[in-house]
Amino acid sequence: MTNLMISLRRSPRMLLERDGHPGPGPGKLGLVVARAGVGKTAFLTGIGVDALLSGQKVLHVSVERSIDKIREWYDEQLVEMLKRERKLEHLSAVQLTMERRRHIHTFIGQSFSVDRVRQTVSLLRDSMEFVPAVIILDRMEYAGVDKPAIADLKAMAAEIGAELWMACRTHREGPASPGHLPPPADAFEDLVDVAFSLDPQDAKVRLHIIKDKEKMVERDLNILLDPQTLLLVPGVATKK
Repeated sequence: MTNLMISLRRSPRMLLERDGHPGPGPGKLGLVVARAGVGKTAFLTGIGVDALLSGQKVLHVSVERSIDKIREWYDEQLVEMLKRERKLEHLSAVQLTMERRRHIHTFIGQSFSVDRVRQTVSLLRDSMEFVPAVIILDRMEYAGVDKPAIADLKAMAAEIGAELWMACRTHREGPASPGHLPPPADAFEDLVDVAFSLDPQDAKVRLHIIKDKEKMVERDLNILLDPQTLLLVPGVATKK
């Protein structure tokens, strides 16, 4: 089962496999930027699926979406992966393994705060012995998360050895200044350790890396993503 799960991985997170870990690293922040409707949430879900398939525990935090809806996205991506590998008969077994490694928390009906995320992490650790290696922060723009809150979230993640992933919606009228992330991400770019941008082109989505560790870059990875799942198109290179 482990070999099958590893073979299913199709997330852009695979491109970061270096220094002995599959993502930005504990206490680091990965960011995806794109205009509305391009697929930021699908991208983040793919990051979560990738971490689960690689054996890591994932906490998916959403501001405005239900647990059932988020679970549905994970299941849809898993089904698509298994179809591509013609291994759909393994759906139930892989699904169960992933469920055991994942916890979904939603803030529907309550206000978001970093303290509440900390409380959730502490509760999972103390009552379920669940310590996430990856924390997905979904739809944070609707919670009005600012730079101090992001810094606090990074500090929390560092305390438990988890990496963070979140998305930032950009606007057509706000192009990036040279050497900076596009607004509004430029306001907290010094907290970002790796950043991707999604560029829709000809019914596909092209992936760029725009920040890598301390360096601002603009590198076309010559990689296309499926516009529905935001997973790597089969056959593309998976190394930087």
